[in-house]
Amino acid sequence: MTQSGMRSSRRTARARAVAPALTLALALAVVAGACASDPDPQAGVTRAPGVEPRQVAPAGAAALDDVVEATRRVGVAMLAAAPEEANAVASPSSLAVALSMLADGARGGTLAQLEEVLGASGEQRRDAVAALRGALAEHDGDPAVVQDEELPEQPVVHLATQVVVDDQLTPSPQYLRTLADVYGAGVRRVDLGADTSALDDWVQHHSGGLIKKSAIEPDPDLRLVLQDAIVLAARWSSPFPQYATAPRPFTLADGSRIEAQTMAATLDVAYAEVDGWRAARLPYGDGALHADLLLPPGDPTVATPTLLADLDAALSAAAPQPVEVWLPTLDLQPDPLDLRASVAALGAPTVLDPTAADLTGLGTDDGGRRLYLGQAVQQAVFQVDEDGTRAAAVTELGVEAAGAPAIPTVELHLDRPFLIEVAHAETSWPLFLAAVRDPRH
Repeated sequence: MTQSGMRSSRRTARARAVAPALTLALALAVVAGACASDPDPQAGVTRAPGVEPRQVAPAGAAALDDVVEATRRVGVAMLAAAPEEANAVASPSSLAVALSMLADGARGGTLAQLEEVLGASGEQRRDAVAALRGALAEHDGDPAVVQDEELPEQPVVHLATQVVVDDQLTPSPQYLRTLADVYGAGVRRVDLGADTSALDDWVQHHSGGLIKKSAIEPDPDLRLVLQDAIVLAARWSSPFPQYATAPRPFTLADGSRIEAQTMAATLDVAYAEVDGWRAARLPYGDGALHADLLLPPGDPTVATPTLLADLDAALSAAAPQPVEVWLPTLDLQPDPLDLRASVAALGAPTVLDPTAADLTGLGTDDGGRRLYLGQAVQQAVFQVDEDGTRAAAVTELGVEAAGAPAIPTVELHLDRPFLIEVAHAETSWPLFLAAVRDPRH
């Protein structure tokens, strides 16, 4: 079989078992940086006039480390919200960017909670997000490369943000300027209650086709959708030899053993051990990005943001050494992850409350109704083979208009003898009066 044929046949049969520990490590390590974007190139997208995205160097962002630490907390919370015993993939950076965009339209206690989640407030938060996104701008490229047979020699990280506004919301001009300034986000106006095809088209384009459609549900109360996307196409600095890939034993969480298609190579890479966790750092391309493989002593879900930071520091300080690496090939495409539980668990429940959320900075609902976060979903795909990694994630936050407070339901169960009176509405003149003692007939 030719080299190309081997790759083609391999990629058509990628669905294999995977260690939850490796899933957590790769998902957090590969997509841990927040990303920048240009407006959608398709027609119909506009930007606040005269506003260019701010340029902030990482060294010039005072709260950068705080935001990175907070993003790790976001990632751990996202994996904790995923179904137990199933593979999970999260892009902490994508959710952090989307929440930061939402925070710029929040006020009062809602804003305070969101900024606590994000690790910084006001201009320091905006500068940190802009700096993190800007640090990855040099790797920007066509998202379609993620579908190419050959991975690029140097990593491509494509980034995009967009705001879709319903025709029943008048957005705040200041909010639109902030979106363009910090996130380079364009704005599209559609009827979100009837048609989300614009969301679908954007998702498919900016995920490189790995994600086919939006996860947002059309709703007459939907007023605004924030979208953030990231695509990674990255070749290992030292690819795994294809001839070494073979079925190898893998122990599942319940202790049972299976055979999983597993790559193998002895690589000269950084290696570290922290609190019983064993870790190796596999670089991509020239080393600007890397994947940290983290093997726990037991349950991988006990990982904490502090532990992940300690492992990162240990690997950064470690000198390369020969490491025999076994790594299963991966094709992870979990179900869309509902992020509302994660947002609440992280400490921002008010934005989800239709009676208390304060998102007045976004704009004004034409019906004067309160805005709140009604939908929050992330979709992700994560693929690993001998050549490298292909991944995409799309985060979507749907802001809805709250309805009238629900009226308590009163029960009237006619389950014992009762009367029925039929009367003229205007005069109350009784026309029929029936006593029902046995309804059987």
